[in-house]
Amino acid sequence: MHIKELILKTNSLHRTRLFYNKTMELDIVAETDESVSFKAGKTVLTFEEIADSKPFYHFAFNIVNNKFSDSFEWMNNKLDILPVNDMLIAGYDDWNAQSFYFLDNNGNIVEFITRFDLPYHSNDAFSSDCIVEVSEIGLVVDDVPETVLRIKEGYQIPHFRKGPVLHDFVAMGDDHGLLLVCANKRGWVPTHKPAKMFPVTVVLEDDRRISI
Repeated sequence: MHIKELILKTNSLHRTRLFYNKTMELDIVAETDESVSFKAGKTVLTFEEIADSKPFYHFAFNIVNNKFSDSFEWMNNKLDILPVNDMLIAGYDDWNAQSFYFLDNNGNIVEFITRFDLPYHSNDAFSSDCIVEVSEIGLVVDDVPETVLRIKEGYQIPHFRKGPVLHDFVAMGDDHGLLLVCANKRGWVPTHKPAKMFPVTVVLEDDRRISI
């Protein structure tokens, strides 16, 4: 499953534009007074302005799997990496993956993840061009089992074969793209900040849209 576009909300379009264009060095592909879109590999990452709340999300970028150390140094020179159990790099043996986390200007919990089962390589020095795609987005809901069933039946998206399937957290999709269906107020790794429900739209590769 590939995420063609991810549409999130921000209460500061100007600061979001600066963060993703200057700090993350992502090219702007579209811009209006109410929204800005960035090229993140195969995915378009769009933020739309909202005035009456302070939305935050968890999402992840797939990174070429031979440049993980370089990606860490690249981001560590720009901002603070969030610790995971006193370590700056998290290992996920069940997923054959490594990752690290940081906050953007909105307080979004952003993750760079390398999935060693994917054939993503680069011979170039690390840059934003080594971001392959948005590979995860957290969907925060009141009823996880009901939402999982709706997505499975309506979009034919299966449970992620590497798990987990819990009562309050289920991963759906594959290594290219995952929907992390999360219960409202469940803590996000690594900050344990309680998840909250904010509008999010995921556009799949066949242009079908999932909106929460």
